Amino acid sequence: MKALWQREVQAILQRQDFVKWWESLVALESKKEQIQERQQELLAQVNLMSFKAELTQKNAIDSLYLAGEHEDAAARRLAEAAEIENKSYEAVANFEGQRIDVSDLFSKMGAVEHRFLTRQAEVRSLRTELEGAAEKDKKAELKRHLKGKEKELGRTEKDLRESSAIYERENSRKMSLWEEVEQMWARSLDINMGVSERRIKSRQARRVAEVLFREAEDHKHKSEALQIEAEAAQKNSDEVDRAIEDQRSSARKFFGCLVGEEFLYWPRREDVNEVYCMSINDHGEGFNIELQARNIYLIHRQRGVEFIEPLPPEGKARLNKDHRLDDFFAPGGTDGGKD
Repeated sequence: MKALWQREVQAILQRQDFVKWWESLVALESKKEQIQERQQELLAQVNLMSFKAELTQKNAIDSLYLAGEHEDAAARRLAEAAEIENKSYEAVANFEGQRIDVSDLFSKMGAVEHRFLTRQAEVRSLRTELEGAAEKDKKAELKRHLKGKEKELGRTEKDLRESSAIYERENSRKMSLWEEVEQMWARSLDINMGVSERRIKSRQARRVAEVLFREAEDHKHKSEALQIEAEAAQKNSDEVDRAIEDQRSSARKFFGCLVGEEFLYWPRREDVNEVYCMSINDHGEGFNIELQARNIYLIHRQRGVEFIEPLPPEGKARLNKDHRLDDFFAPGGTDGGKD
């Protein structure tokens, strides 16, 4: 490769074909950057849609499981309600039998009470008659008769107390049996209401599952479409990469330079140890100085772009050796290690 004078390099950079080449390269690199950004965005959306599809499908399956659990719970409750219904029939039968027995006891107690009231009236009548009797024999007869009636009254009163106690006991048992029946009916009603609620919840869960499955399928289709678009973007990126590579390769042929990723290089005619370099793009940071696109800079053959110097004014030679390069890489130097 032929070494060039500074003015020759500057002349190349001012040529229309070079300006057109550089503008085309910058445009291609900008296009590549846009494509890559779009591709990254598409890949992110693909991952997001895939995740949404998996999560939504999982939620749909969970909703189906929940529907099944509600159905199982409804079936268990329905079986429990049927068992209680069967027991309630037996309880009602027991209550009905007890009610009949209590009705009989009530009738018997009424008959005993009637006899008691009758004997009580007879005793009062005899006592009144005795108080009004004047004859001795009559009084004796009345006293004897009154004594018998009082004995009968005592026995009847005892029978009444016993029958009343039996009635109260059996009537209390009847009420307990009825309370048991009502409790069974209340429990059966509660269970049946729970069964209907579980069935409703099962249907709701199935509807939710259907909606979620449709959403999951929609997410899958979107993910597939985005994946196709991302693959197309990758294809475009590869095409632009080839165009950029062709554009870079053409620089060596048309402008007699070495082509790097960020720079073009020409050996310096003025000094065999130095190289002219041109930054293809602006660089505000990353190098030891700020670089502007299409500007010429000086670098040393050994260090390359690790240390870049501004171009000295044309025709002005450096009479003394510039020690900045050595100071830059010297251990403990002022700028040592700077990006």
